[in-house]
Amino acid sequence: MVEESKRLVCSPTFLISLLIFHALAYSAIFCQIDEWKAKFSNSDSNLDAKFTNSNNHLGTGRKVAVKDVVPKKDPLKIMLRRLLTGEQRTRFEETGFAHLSELNSDIYISSKEVRFDTNASRIYIYSDQEELEKYTAQPYPLKNDGVAMKMVKPVEIQHGNIRPPPCDFKHKVPALVFSSGGFAGNIFHEFNDIIIPVFITSRHFRSKVKFMITDYQLWVLNKFRKVLTKLSHFEFINAAETSKGTIHCFPGAIVGLKYHDNLAINTSDTPGAYSMVEFRDLLRKSFNLKPRDVSQMPGTEKPQLLIVSRTRTRTIANQEAVVRMMEELGFRVFIPTNDLMSNLDEFSRVIGSSSVMVGVHGAGLTNEIFLPNGAVMIQVLPLELDWVGNAYYGGPATGMGLHYLEYKIEPQESTLYDLYGPDHPVLKDPESIKAQGYRKSRVYYLDQQNVTINLGRFRNTLLEAMRLIGRSTTNPPN
Repeated sequence: MVEESKRLVCSPTFLISLLIFHALAYSAIFCQIDEWKAKFSNSDSNLDAKFTNSNNHLGTGRKVAVKDVVPKKDPLKIMLRRLLTGEQRTRFEETGFAHLSELNSDIYISSKEVRFDTNASRIYIYSDQEELEKYTAQPYPLKNDGVAMKMVKPVEIQHGNIRPPPCDFKHKVPALVFSSGGFAGNIFHEFNDIIIPVFITSRHFRSKVKFMITDYQLWVLNKFRKVLTKLSHFEFINAAETSKGTIHCFPGAIVGLKYHDNLAINTSDTPGAYSMVEFRDLLRKSFNLKPRDVSQMPGTEKPQLLIVSRTRTRTIANQEAVVRMMEELGFRVFIPTNDLMSNLDEFSRVIGSSSVMVGVHGAGLTNEIFLPNGAVMIQVLPLELDWVGNAYYGGPATGMGLHYLEYKIEPQESTLYDLYGPDHPVLKDPESIKAQGYRKSRVYYLDQQNVTINLGRFRNTLLEAMRLIGRSTTNPPN
């Protein structure tokens, strides 16, 4: 019986059957890969004119294929649906179109052909359903902020049995439509409202996606070009450009951006389970930042402490005295100029080589995003800014792999104490000030408040920072 089994295994018939099985499996796998490559080719040249059968009835006058073979598992549809859950995913599976309404943004996703008319700021999505659905999209993830949305141009979406105009440009990869307007010009909002949401929404496409940008501001895009080109291998498209033709056609699209929280990413709601760790790794690669971790810095050198200095409001009145104390404790203090801070390429490298960053609450603290892992971010909190300080920079810092310390000033350290005295409501009853609305409280607590830091109290915070980065102040290096 043993010998008979050996002869059976080694028989020519068995070997031939085994070879045929492997050949068929090999063919099936690589046919699927070829379909994927065709869908997500880097090149837009020599495009064919294939449309789905439903699109053959659009009346465009263009020659189309009589038959289009749709794979059982459409790779593009699979990638798009990963942005959806629950009822919206079910609807998307059934219709190829979904509208996802979230707290901060509205997102529209289509796996059917999308035609973007840059002249009319209108998107056409054909469907054989009788009812024509119309949406007004503002692709900026602060939909509840009336001030921001006034600076975001709306895009009309028409989904239904329509006759869209013929294509001037036919693209092989899907579009991500978003705005570079809103609060751009403020580094917090540039990262928070644009760059991080673009990462969340597009990273799982592995750069096989085209950015169709409304409110096109070239200076904003150039500022972050090194990051954006890691997320898309294609040139950005100005959604208002009409000189070379107006109709851009895509095999699918996402209109709008997913948003999670201030300078934060919710791993469980991200295709690919990405987090701020992966985002910060992308920044390091984009700007060539080294080292990755504070522990990799030379222990023979003084640790660099970067002061994000403000010049108009929330300034440190006794900054020179604070700097002297920092140096006495063993820090090498660096205070960047405004020109350096406006050059993201150069400034990111300075931040990336710092062990500690110190600053009074404000947008400049967004630069903590470039600090190496294990670095310390110290936020000086003026009066009545505890909540925004923690929500915008404190909480996010820990999610980035940083140590976070805060120095909360006392009333005597605030210029409000000298301006109004200890019995004024701005100090004695701040809730009554806040009850008058944001604009009123902003005047006091953001625009009029500078700080004079108590050196004795602040020294303890700096000593804790030294401890967290693994340094001792007993014998600071020369």
